Amino acid sequence: MKRIVFIVFLIVLISCESKIKYKKPDNLIPREEMINLLIDMHIATGTTTVKEISEEKNINYMGLVYEKYQIDSTRFAESNFYYISNIDEYESIFREVKKQLKEIQEIYSLRIDSLDRMEMDSSRAKMNIPKNIPKRLGEADIVK
Repeated sequence: MKRIVFIVFLIVLISCESKIKYKKPDNLIPREEMINLLIDMHIATGTTTVKEISEEKNINYMGLVYEKYQIDSTRFAESNFYYISNIDEYESIFREVKKQLKEIQEIYSLRIDSLDRMEMDSSRAKMNIPKNIPKRLGEADIVK
């Protein structure tokens, strides 16, 4: 009985894959541009909760992304739908997006660490604290 249920489940699972291939739209966004567009969209989506200089939150930057790539939401939707129908291609695109987002995150993490060190050094200079004091002596407490 368990074997029959497993076989039926397996058949249903395999049959769920979409076999429909949609026609390539005339204005398809090229693969490389789609990757860059998706990266910018992820960044724009991630910044909606960050306060801007004017202290505003929940700003929708998606319009700026569309403007940057000179597309509209319809062209994006058509291209996205086409790529979704080719799941292997879409997965490949998202692997590249994820890889590049990780690289961007690493670059900014290094910059933030560098700025933190520069800020610490300038704080030390203002307080006339020598740079050679080891961190294990409670550098955070000394700077305060």
